[in-house]
Formats: sequence, C-alpha cells, structure tokens
Amino acid sequence: MNCKALAFSVALILSTASLVTIAQPRAASAGGETKAVGTLTTTFANPDIAQRTQGDLVILSRYSLSTYVGSLQGTTVALQTVVRDDAVEKKAFQTNTGLFWGTFEGFEPGSFSFIVHNVVDRSNLPATPFQAKFVVVEGTGSGGLEGICGGGILKTVGAGTEYDYTFRFGKDCKAND
Repeated sequence: MNCKALAFSVALILSTASLVTIAQPRAASAGGETKAVGTLTTTFANPDIAQRTQGDLVILSRYSLSTYVGSLQGTTVALQTVVRDDAVEKKAFQTNTGLFWGTFEGFEPGSFSFIVHNVVDRSNLPATPFQAKFVVVEGTGSGGLEGICGGGILKTVGAGTEYDYTFRFGKDCKAND
C-alpha cells in the first residue's frame, strides 16, 4: 500500500470513528454522578379525574403537566393521587407517577418514568410549601436517557418550584447490570 492510500485509509477510519462517537448519546458512557438543577412550572388539567371523601379524608386523582428548564429541558405528564386530612393532621399525602421527555445537558433527547412522593403541611393554608422526593424508575430510560437512574428533591422556593437531582447511567445503576 502506498503512503497516499495509507493516509487516506487512516483519515477515513478516524472520521468514521468520530461520527460514531458523536452519534452516541452521552448515556452510553457510564461513570460517576451528574447533577441536574433548575426550575419547573406545573399546571393541572381540569376537572380532577375523581374526588371522594372517606370520613375526614379527601381522596383525589388528577393529571399534571410540568415544564422543566435548567439542566433538564422538557415536559412531564403525571397522574397524581392525593389524600388530604385537613380535619385532624392538616396534611396532604401525594404520590405522582409520570413520564419525562426532553433533554439533559449534553445528552440526546430521550425519556424516562418517575415517581414523586410528597407530604405537605396544610396547617397554614393557602401557603403550602413542600419538599418532595423524586425517583427515576430504573430501566425505563430511552433514547439519549437510556440507562438513567437516580433522583433528588423538588421544593418550593418563593412562588416557584426548584429541582435538585443526581443522575447516574449504565453500570452505575443496578437495573442496568
């Protein structure tokens, strides 16, 4: 093989390898933890799916739609199940199951499922500050978010809601072993 052909072959191999690397989502390379911080805005579909009372408890189900900005750019749709005890404990207990789709800094677009658990002190209505636990359902990531796991907190800050999550990918997640 002459020098020109060798140089052309090496250049072709290197350019092909760089295209393969560029096309791979960052999620494909496992290792370490990655922080995600920002804010979200939530709206509720009206009317609620259902609302019932059982003794002093109010039990309701509703859909919520959230828009994420910051490290996460995207949308969630969640089914919220809320149990309020305003007569005795003045608390609300909430579990949300949902789906995020969008992007995470440096990753290709993708999606994952999540669960949120929240207990709210309702003794100072109408102000209801909260801090909720957010957890990615391992094994549900797809696209650029394939192999994602982790979670963190959502909390009210003033009139807004902030998130602070820590994610891991690939072999760093038990479901991806």
